[in-house]
Amino acid sequence: MRTAMRLVSLVTLASCAAMSCSDGGTSPTPTPSQDGGVCTPDRAQWNSTVRGLVAQQCGGCHGDTPSYGAPYSLLDYDALLRARTGGRPVDRIAARMMAGTMPPSGTPAPTDDVARAIVQWATCGAQTPSAGHGLRATRPVFRSPPTAPSGMETWDLTAPQWSVGPDVLDRYQCFTFEFPGTTDRFVRRFELVADQRAVLHHVVLLRDNNRVAPTTPFECGSMPEGSDYLYAWAPGQDALQFPEGGLRITPGQRLVMQIHYNNGQHLPNLRDSSGLRLYHTAPSGTEYGMVALGPLAFQIPARSTGQTASACTVTRESRMLAGMPHMHQFGSTFTEEIVRADNSRESLIGIQGWQFASQLFYDFSTPLHPGDRIETQCVFDNTTTSTVRSGGRTSDEMCFNFAYITPPPSERYCDQPVGSPETVPYTPGMCAIPAAPTDIATVSGRAMVAAAPALAGGTLRDGRWELQGVTWYLNSGMVGTSTTINLDETSLHARGQVWINGTQINADLVTRLNLTLVGGARLSRDLPTTFAGALASGTTSPLRLTASCPSSGAPQTLDYAVDGDTLTVGPPAQNYSGLMVTPRYQFRFVR
Repeated sequence: MRTAMRLVSLVTLASCAAMSCSDGGTSPTPTPSQDGGVCTPDRAQWNSTVRGLVAQQCGGCHGDTPSYGAPYSLLDYDALLRARTGGRPVDRIAARMMAGTMPPSGTPAPTDDVARAIVQWATCGAQTPSAGHGLRATRPVFRSPPTAPSGMETWDLTAPQWSVGPDVLDRYQCFTFEFPGTTDRFVRRFELVADQRAVLHHVVLLRDNNRVAPTTPFECGSMPEGSDYLYAWAPGQDALQFPEGGLRITPGQRLVMQIHYNNGQHLPNLRDSSGLRLYHTAPSGTEYGMVALGPLAFQIPARSTGQTASACTVTRESRMLAGMPHMHQFGSTFTEEIVRADNSRESLIGIQGWQFASQLFYDFSTPLHPGDRIETQCVFDNTTTSTVRSGGRTSDEMCFNFAYITPPPSERYCDQPVGSPETVPYTPGMCAIPAAPTDIATVSGRAMVAAAPALAGGTLRDGRWELQGVTWYLNSGMVGTSTTINLDETSLHARGQVWINGTQINADLVTRLNLTLVGGARLSRDLPTTFAGALASGTTSPLRLTASCPSSGAPQTLDYAVDGDTLTVGPPAQNYSGLMVTPRYQFRFVR
């Protein structure tokens, strides 16, 4: 029940460079040991511990077979201690890690524990790197071969010499393409086609399932309703290739490519034909899909450190290949764990020192079993004077892991409460009365496809009314044009209260929607409602409301009915992506 969010604000990264690149013309000399002699790092410690850490941190380029321009392997103990032009490789490891220039900009730095272990080993305990330097991730970056396999067909999706003026900053431009093939194909590899690199900020590719995107180029502040993420590229990131199999595309299927342009240098007369090259073959092997794991709706109060979290329950045997954790400028840490069916926990990834510039795909290669729960948590530091909310703008925030999973998931998002779905947190909102009670019961309700019953009005009694039931009446069992709601497994849980004092009304409640779609996708959202104002006198429904809180967003009319100690309140119908929802809340008179 939410328009697909766009991946935004991926800023320019430095391109990947080998560890042995120039570092300002200085060449480290062999590190002295603590007793003043030349350091000879311990071979046994290398074999037992350090080699595995170096392989994890540096093996993507400096593996047994060097790649991505790396001149030599860093996994051979004897070679590390062998002098060559520029000094021993082991001394270069220590010097670059102490200076914070290895790994290169745009790739994750070691965690503090890993950096400390490698440097102390390389210097025989003489040096220790400072803590908290750069982006530190517990998973290696997902690496693909530098060149595509031979024999694959290609499909280029490129901008048509798009004009990027000197004053263009943060323009999101979308281009729609229709697959010209006559049979299903597997996309095996995504690769950037770079034209005007100076203005290329990021590229996102989605599948337009509902075929609602314009067929001509259009500015896209948000993505087409019902679309699926397929791939995202940011500068400094390599091509992405599946080890076997790929992502399915079908004849006539529409794809939408979003290019984020930013002409920060104010270059004149630029026309860009950047885009993506898709390498594809006949369907064979493993089929993958992408899902966004993480909370859809949250907010961080002004001048505060806040966090958000959500869970995703695995319903069938699956495997996560890779994923791209994503936050914006206020993010500080990102963590994701698997809670297995026996309640044991496994870390999927931990990222410290979040850098807005370093949004990369990480290698997960992790099996998932029915009953496993993936818990995603983000911590933010909001230093501004305004509340920051979830959303697609640069000034908003996100907390997602855009993950490739096989078999392909049926949902675009997976967002469930971390705790019990029936446990609804309640803190009185801004329009509640002072010292409002908080120890109120949670009630359960349901959603159904039916017309909402008419409410006949009645005489309102002064006092406090506590929520005792909730029902949502829907005009359809569909979200959009192709997504069916599983009404039997969709539930509502809520806590709330209403105060009436003469013509004054204060209403305050929170409703947790646990939405289940046909196919097994599950989403949860907490939907707070708080308003206050003066009611027009009378005993007929609906009543007019002159809102005093909040300044905008309060209803102007309220359907209601009084039956003894029961008050039913019906706010106006709400439109969620074309689905009309007419809520009915039942309250019991308390005092």
